[in-house]
Amino acid sequence: MERRDAEGNKLARTKSESVDTPTSPARSTRSRADESFVSPTRVSFDATSNGTDVRRRSSVTSRRSVLPSLVPRTTLAERTQGEFIVAGPDETTQLRLSHEPFVQPGYIDLNPSYEQPANAKPVWSLAKPLPRVVRPGMVPTKAELLENHASAQLPAENSQKLGLDIDPNDIERGQIQKSADPREISAQVEDARLQRESNIMNKILSGGAGFSRVSRTSSMRGRQPSEWLSPNATKLSSVEEGEDQHQPPSEEPPQDLREDNFTIGSLDFDHEALPDDLHPLVQGLIEEEVHNNHTTWSVIRTHHREALAEALGVFIQLFIGFCADLAVTVADAGNPNTTAWAWGFATMSGIYISGGVSGAHLNPSITIMLWFYRGFPKRKMPEYCIAQFVGAFCAALTAYGLYYQSIQHYLSIDTNMDTGIINSFVTNQRKAWIGPATAFFNEFLGTIVLTTTILALGDDQNAPPGAGMNSLIIGLVITCLMISFAYQTGAAFNPTRDFGPRLALLALGYGRDLFLNPYWFYGPWVGTISGAFAGGFLYDFMVFTGGESPVNYPLERTQRAMRKSRMKWKRRLHLREKVKA
Repeated sequence: MERRDAEGNKLARTKSESVDTPTSPARSTRSRADESFVSPTRVSFDATSNGTDVRRRSSVTSRRSVLPSLVPRTTLAERTQGEFIVAGPDETTQLRLSHEPFVQPGYIDLNPSYEQPANAKPVWSLAKPLPRVVRPGMVPTKAELLENHASAQLPAENSQKLGLDIDPNDIERGQIQKSADPREISAQVEDARLQRESNIMNKILSGGAGFSRVSRTSSMRGRQPSEWLSPNATKLSSVEEGEDQHQPPSEEPPQDLREDNFTIGSLDFDHEALPDDLHPLVQGLIEEEVHNNHTTWSVIRTHHREALAEALGVFIQLFIGFCADLAVTVADAGNPNTTAWAWGFATMSGIYISGGVSGAHLNPSITIMLWFYRGFPKRKMPEYCIAQFVGAFCAALTAYGLYYQSIQHYLSIDTNMDTGIINSFVTNQRKAWIGPATAFFNEFLGTIVLTTTILALGDDQNAPPGAGMNSLIIGLVITCLMISFAYQTGAAFNPTRDFGPRLALLALGYGRDLFLNPYWFYGPWVGTISGAFAGGFLYDFMVFTGGESPVNYPLERTQRAMRKSRMKWKRRLHLREKVKA
């Protein structure tokens, strides 16, 4: 009897081990590894265990019991299927779970924002790829939609008028033939734009997938040919020469296109509740945020979290940088390149601190550039710039207070050595032979390099680094720029990095001589802002293909968007005058 029990237990153990042991030793792909994963803490009950719980071993543990000679050797390319990033191959399910933090039951119920989707709202961050947003210049207006509906065109009509034998589906995909005649290229571009706009507006009006959140991977799957705005239209097809497929438009436009009630789906183009800088198409894609508001301050922080994060990131960055400059100055024996490395890693720290919340622009030039070229909301620009200035001002005062005794000792040796202290905080012509033109282009060209690098790192269609490497790479770029450009002016590349500490030194009694040299205006302000615009234009003109950049949609669309913006501001000012009256 005991012998049978022992044999039964032995057979049960053998059965459980055979279940956990993989049947194929060469299960190296990610999908099969995910399927074979069993949590080490998962508990199962066996019928032969007399009610005692037996902890099931994971597939990883069972694999270790297999003799090495029975497991064939595989290469890294075979194990990862060639899916590499800068930080290494993509992590498996086991590795991902090992990095997950412990979450106590009930924590999410009390703090619901912990389960907030990663991309609940667009964040123009230097720590990850920049968002893709629909801007006003990318979509037709109400008048343009009515005009197009009243005079509907054949697919690729403009191109066929010039005798081009092309497929409208190819035109919509952007497969435009090369030609020495600019008119032929222009006609194909016009046809492609009209077909794409008609396609998206037809989806929205029909209640299709126009407002659904679609990931980039799913959007890259096979597309269906677009449909025309008319409800009775068929899918796009090639139009043979001499064949008339034109359908006259209906006498009365659809209800959604009427002048007195023009809406797209459930959204109104002229809805005043929507921000002026965020297009209604984008509003439909943004999910409602969830916040943890347990105190009065948490509510205030929720409404100003981006500005507070930006100020903190700037403070950390500049505080470390100023302290490094002071350490080299008062020691009078340091290596100037030490400050370059300090500024680079200080920038990296600032981006890691606030990159996921505010985007960690740390620089008004970058904020303005992202507004013009990537659709950063202009309503946030004043708050960002003020936060960056406050962070710079406080960083200068804190660094000066920390090094106050060392500064006084340094100045006691020679009272005429205050130039070194000033140079530790502000930028200027470091040498007497540096003229205004050289100082301007030093800031201008350096900011161009910085801007193009930031846009390249944020372009998900270029070669973006993975695993949060953006912050480190931008820090290393700052180090290189400091080594290359700091000799002549100190390399500001940032208006508040110079203006904030300049006002702080003025408050500390260093006199108005700080503003006698006009470099403080044409260098850190004019030079860096114009350099940011030039850098953004160079990257978008030569590399970037996204429609959110004004370089990539017609000039008249940009002019129209600017004209509408001016009209809105005029209406606002007029309303305010009425309220005051």
